[in-house]
Amino acid sequence: MRSSRCSRKTMRKKNILEQLKETKESASKKREELFQKLRVELVPHMKAEESTFYPPLVAKKVSREDAMEGVEEHHVSEMVLKELETMQKGEEQWGAKMAVFKELVEHHIKDEQSKVFKSAEKALNSDEFQNIMKQFEQEKQAIKKNLR
Repeated sequence: MRSSRCSRKTMRKKNILEQLKETKESASKKREELFQKLRVELVPHMKAEESTFYPPLVAKKVSREDAMEGVEEHHVSEMVLKELETMQKGEEQWGAKMAVFKELVEHHIKDEQSKVFKSAEKALNSDEFQNIMKQFEQEKQAIKKNLR
C-alpha cells in the first residue's frame, strides 16, 4: 500500500473530498455525483483493509494498538459516511458534516502512513506483508464489483 500507485489513489480520494467540501448547498446534484465517486473509492478500500490488513496486525502485540485505532477510525468514518448518504445533499448541515468527514479521512490516512505501516513492518515479514497486500487488492476489487 506504500507504492506510488497508492499515493495516486490517496491523492484522488483527497481531491474528491476537497471538491465536495468546496461545493455549495445549491449544487446538490454535483455533491451527489462526487459523493458517489468518493463512496466507490473509500468503501471497498476500508472494507478490504478491515478484512485483510488489520486482523493480522491486531493479532500481534507490536502492532495491536495502532491497528485497533485504525479499525476504530474506520468505524467512526463509516457511521458519518452513512449519515451523509441518507441526508439531502442540499442541506446546510450536509456541508458541515462533509467537512468533518474530510478531516476524519485525512487524519486516518496520515496515521496509516506515519504509524500503522511502521507497525506492520515490525509485525510482519516481507512475504507476509506482500501476501496481505495481494489479498487486500483482490478483496477490494471484489467489493467494488458488488458496490452500488
